[in-house]
Amino acid sequence: MLTPDEAPLAVSIAARYPYKPYRHHRVWSRARQLAIQQVELERTLAGTGGFAVATASDEAEAVVTGRPLMWDSEFFGVPMGRLDGVFSDEALPNTTLADAIRVALAHLRGQGVRHVTAKLDAADVRAVGLLEDAGFRLVDALVTYYTHPHRDVPPVVREIGQVRWYAPSDEAQVLALTADAYRGFRGRFHLDPHLPTDRADAFYVEWARQCCAGRMADRMVVADDGQGHIYGWASSRLLEPLSSVGGTRLWVGSLGACRRDAPGAYAGLLRRLAIDHYERGDASETQTQNHNIATVRLYETVGFRYIRTEYTMHAWLP
Repeated sequence: MLTPDEAPLAVSIAARYPYKPYRHHRVWSRARQLAIQQVELERTLAGTGGFAVATASDEAEAVVTGRPLMWDSEFFGVPMGRLDGVFSDEALPNTTLADAIRVALAHLRGQGVRHVTAKLDAADVRAVGLLEDAGFRLVDALVTYYTHPHRDVPPVVREIGQVRWYAPSDEAQVLALTADAYRGFRGRFHLDPHLPTDRADAFYVEWARQCCAGRMADRMVVADDGQGHIYGWASSRLLEPLSSVGGTRLWVGSLGACRRDAPGAYAGLLRRLAIDHYERGDASETQTQNHNIATVRLYETVGFRYIRTEYTMHAWLP
């Protein structure tokens, strides 16, 4: 187990990990990516219950980081945690990396955690297999699309309604529209038999409420008919500490939704956010499930380009 003072050791191990999340963005240099990793690892270690497990075999090394999830635990009524990273040298034996994962999960169990989430780059097939061996199951596959801050301008698309910035008076409509849009949605929480279905149903409305309050989104736009009736909404948040440390700000999509009879409104909403970020010299990211072809095509129409795929996995610690 590493102490907060040993964060540089974790960074030196993670530096050799070949599947860094921003390796294809062509915005942050290798040095900047390492600086971002260091700050993120330091934050994990300094947080409540945060930890890092390091292991070595000859010259090959690995580090597994994790933490309890306080907000999630309270919302779902289940003690929840997360593996933030499973970084390893490709030369490391499978058994050694498996040991690091086992120790990390034992540490979370010792903190009372019973439900663990992990997200891995789809290219890291070995780590995916080792997490499956440790009891994890696949619950989601996300594709990330990206706009570069200095390349193609997001193209003009047809807007449905009048796209404008969110106002507090829009909250009731945003929540009602979100509840209807996500009715019957099958996300990773619904697919997990260890989580209460009623809380999974309520999760997206609560997410929308947190966006309206400015806690899970920094910018929000809505499309209305000119008389205050909303067709849809979208939001983004500034990713930190990456933006401050990396020197180029990155905005990531938070949540959004459209009325079932006006799905085309989402293109104009996304474009408004993307062009605003572009004009500021900022980069943008947005995600959807890999099987959501309609949304992927919408991203491409707005000028986003494919950049990454990740698997989300859940495990239950008995």
